[in-house]
Amino acid sequence: MRSHRFISFPTLILLFACTVWSSLAQAAAIDLTEIIFEYDGSPWTLGWKFSVTAPTSVEALGVYDAGQDGLAGPAQVGLWLASGGAPLVQTTVAAGTDAALDGYFRFVPVTSTALTPGIEYIVGAYLDSDATSLFGGNGVVDPRVTVVDARYSAFGNATFEFPGLTDPGTEGGAFLGGNVQLNPVPLPAAAWLFGSGLAGIAAFGRRKNRAISR
Repeated sequence: MRSHRFISFPTLILLFACTVWSSLAQAAAIDLTEIIFEYDGSPWTLGWKFSVTAPTSVEALGVYDAGQDGLAGPAQVGLWLASGGAPLVQTTVAAGTDAALDGYFRFVPVTSTALTPGIEYIVGAYLDSDATSLFGGNGVVDPRVTVVDARYSAFGNATFEFPGLTDPGTEGGAFLGGNVQLNPVPLPAAAWLFGSGLAGIAAFGRRKNRAISR
């Protein structure tokens, strides 16, 4: 008599969920795919304004590493409400390669900071010793993020400060500068719907196996 063996349903679902989850690793809010323009190190804070389409949180702050070979000097990076005030969260990314590299950015974990739809935020970085890059569609943006415009602080202040200034024509652009990593995307509902389909298949297989065994 032919023997039929089936992987248990819980095991099957666990394997599937792990596969999907592993593909949803935390990543930069803006992931550059092409470098179209770079600025030399300048005495100002450069960044960008954004909003989110769903509740999420910032888990790490990062700065641009032009050569992906380490920062020439330390860089300060912060996240503010677009209205200004003290940073919601800030950190310093050390010179060299100690900070984790994600694409063209080196990130440092920070205290989880909630982001709320309908509120605008600004992320900016002061990199006196390193180049910054321009984003104008030359990359992939996290689907939860809406890039509003590029931001900068008063030129020549030579200090880390709120980058509250902008220019016409920078809509949808960013000075990178600073970047953020958001918490991973939750497992999509579609995965659970697919899992319920697997449940039906597994149940049918068990019934068929019992019928053949009799």
